[in-house]
Amino acid sequence: MNQDIRNIISHDWITFIIIGCSILIAIIKYKHPKKFEDFISTLSSNKFLSGTIHNNSLIHPFNLVLIIVQWITTSLFIYIGYCYYNNITIGQEFSTYLYILGGYIIFEQAKLRIERFIGYLIHFSPFIKLYTYRKLVFSNLISLLILFFCTLLVFRNASLQDYYIWFLGLTAFIYLISLAIMVRKSQNEILNYPSYFILYFCTLEIAPYYILYKVFI
Repeated sequence: MNQDIRNIISHDWITFIIIGCSILIAIIKYKHPKKFEDFISTLSSNKFLSGTIHNNSLIHPFNLVLIIVQWITTSLFIYIGYCYYNNITIGQEFSTYLYILGGYIIFEQAKLRIERFIGYLIHFSPFIKLYTYRKLVFSNLISLLILFFCTLLVFRNASLQDYYIWFLGLTAFIYLISLAIMVRKSQNEILNYPSYFILYFCTLEIAPYYILYKVFI
């Protein structure tokens, strides 16, 4: 009788990441139920953004936890895509995930600092601060959806190829919708400084991602 030896890849570290992020989300939901409810309804309501950056400081524990979850889950989603395009079994190369996580954090922080600096140079700083804060809120919201996608991709039996592109496209579509909402909410400032906004949008919203696309694809 022949025995087939199965090559089992452990998902322990991915399971830990997913459960850890879920616990963090549950904690902030328990600690700040009303704030979390307003945050979840950001796409359809203006309650969470109505206080702007003054009442929703980025150093508030609620926002800090969401930012951390965004970093972790987005990096995990990118890692899954890396495994897909390179025919690598998910769960291998934990060090690769750490490189992606570190690179993503550096990219986002550098982009934010450059945005704020350019806003200061062209005397557009108040609008840029508000706009980048709103963009961060939407990114944090989308990261909750990405966490759900990562869970499905890692633990379901179907081929990764069948679902990853669809999830990626849906995530990009929702992000574009969020950008449209932010532009609509900031239309008064944009009409006052149209050339500044076009310069900002082309330089810091389109160019960085286009460069990354050309580098990695």
